[in-house]
Amino acid sequence: MQRLRTYTVDEANRELPRVRPIVAQIAELSALRPDLEEQLRMAEYSAQRPSANGDDHEREQQARDAVQGAEEELLKAVLSLNTMGIQLKGPLEGLIDFPSYRDGELVELCWKLGEERVAHWHRVGEGFTGRKKL
Repeated sequence: MQRLRTYTVDEANRELPRVRPIVAQIAELSALRPDLEEQLRMAEYSAQRPSANGDDHEREQQARDAVQGAEEELLKAVLSLNTMGIQLKGPLEGLIDFPSYRDGELVELCWKLGEERVAHWHRVGEGFTGRKKL
């Protein structure tokens, strides 16, 4: 069984230059996904009409490729965080948690895209609403 990776506040802050672009990519892809899926639905509809032509089928395939590509990139980015022991909590907001210990208790250091540094924490299971200043 793999041991849980934990971070001190300083270690979490040192990881931010590496983590920030990954989280930004996750937020961007998560926001883009509904539009890509809508484009695919529209392209599928057009390609299934009796008057559909080669262009309609090509647009459908391009839309399908765009959705698949975005999903693969999203999966890779989430896997990168998981490999570092960092938990993605809010893909659209760019919200992540670093497991940590505070006074002997397992807690989560909470960081959100746009914040300069890790400056909040919460108990496991409390989530964003339970976050407190360090």
